[in-house]
Amino acid sequence: MSIPEPPANDPFHNLTPEQRAQIEDAISTSSYSAGHVFFTPDDTGDRLFVLQAGRVRLYKLAPEGRALTMAVLEPVSLFGEMTLVPGATHDSFAEAMGECVVGQIREQALRQLLASNPAFALTLMQVLGQRLRTMENKLADIAFKSVPQRLATVLLSLADKTSGEHSDINPPSVVRYTHNQLAEMIGSYRETVTKAIGEFREAGLIRIEDEAIVLTDLEKLQRLANA
Repeated sequence: MSIPEPPANDPFHNLTPEQRAQIEDAISTSSYSAGHVFFTPDDTGDRLFVLQAGRVRLYKLAPEGRALTMAVLEPVSLFGEMTLVPGATHDSFAEAMGECVVGQIREQALRQLLASNPAFALTLMQVLGQRLRTMENKLADIAFKSVPQRLATVLLSLADKTSGEHSDINPPSVVRYTHNQLAEMIGSYRETVTKAIGEFREAGLIRIEDEAIVLTDLEKLQRLANA
């Protein structure tokens, strides 16, 4: 399966067709079911993953079993970057959140690509930098922001921004997550998130539809997230 034609924020956006073709030749692609675990902490990184369809979450587990979701990845995303460090192991879990299509580039092929394709090497550096900034922002939010502030932040970050101009008639929405999943994304508890969701609905910031959380007041959500 070929890498989809990339939008402007895609990691492959700046590659030429020839460079993309070189990467496609090195990728082995498969479909996976919800719950499939691509790697766990202490697994040796021996391949780079390319998420082509679906969603994958990266998360850590506390000793008592509580999960903290570090990132929710959507296409096209790269993960498993510890493969770039010889002998290094992963420090998190990577799990399919639903049906997904993921490509794999084995370590040897990856090193050959990096040696022959400087643009791809630069792309991986940018991915690493963005991933590090995301983690730093998440840690800062957990340390300094309230649960409603963190919830507003994550809803805005997950909102569908690909369906054209939004308005009061066509507001952005977030694919429906369980309250427990949202709690894991913001480092809180399900009961606390359930309470905050109820307060958001009462305040007219969101509404709940069958398959989505619709963000009905972006301005107030943004002010809350930035408070």
